[in-house]
Amino acid sequence: MSQQTEASSPNAEPRTGSGWVKLLRWATIASIVVVILVNIFGGLIPPLLVFVALWVAGLIWLGRSTKGPAVLLLISFVLMIASSAPFIIPTLVVPASGGDFILSLASLVAGVVGIVAAVAVLRRSSDLTGASRKLGMAAAGLLLIAAAFSIFSTLGYEDATAQEGDVELIAEDIEFTDTSLEAEAGEIGVFVDNADGTLHTFTIDELDVNLDIPASKAARVTFQAEPGTYVFFCSPHKEDMKGTLTVE
Repeated sequence: MSQQTEASSPNAEPRTGSGWVKLLRWATIASIVVVILVNIFGGLIPPLLVFVALWVAGLIWLGRSTKGPAVLLLISFVLMIASSAPFIIPTLVVPASGGDFILSLASLVAGVVGIVAAVAVLRRSSDLTGASRKLGMAAAGLLLIAAAFSIFSTLGYEDATAQEGDVELIAEDIEFTDTSLEAEAGEIGVFVDNADGTLHTFTIDELDVNLDIPASKAARVTFQAEPGTYVFFCSPHKEDMKGTLTVE
């Protein structure tokens, strides 16, 4: 009798799904905040704003139902991670890129947590063990540790200095200031100054060159090259940042 009274009490916490719904809501809010920050500090990225609109709609809908909004949010999180992977993955291997690294990791963690929570809501999974709370705390702990490590790495990063004879290049406004470089055959030094608040790379596939230049930092690379023309580009922004290196 006491068990029935407890279960039917209007003030009793639902035995299934409530924790996962809350976690789904917080993961969605976190994703919205991260995308807004990315657009503020990294420049306007219209496709990401589409996800913000979907997440806001999902949040509003989640206040009235669970299954429909859980499906919407699940699909949007999967698409967000898949479409952002070319930008997120290179950034996560360069913690010295400060805010860029933290925002990318936060976006990925929030998305993964959102996917797990959405699936749990759709399966009407029980949360009697507090699994949703544990997952949320683990995600927050991971972000705090990673943020501290990234800040330490960023502060400890030493900017490279250009050497005599280096080919010098500036990355600014998601563009290379010079898209046509020249150098003599043999050992070539390239110095890149990153004036943007996001990670860039100087990459030449044919020569196995892949230089990471953290946000607002400078880096230098040397490599051997035979006469010829080589395409260089920035891996995360390949469509907008590329050029040719002519070696004579």
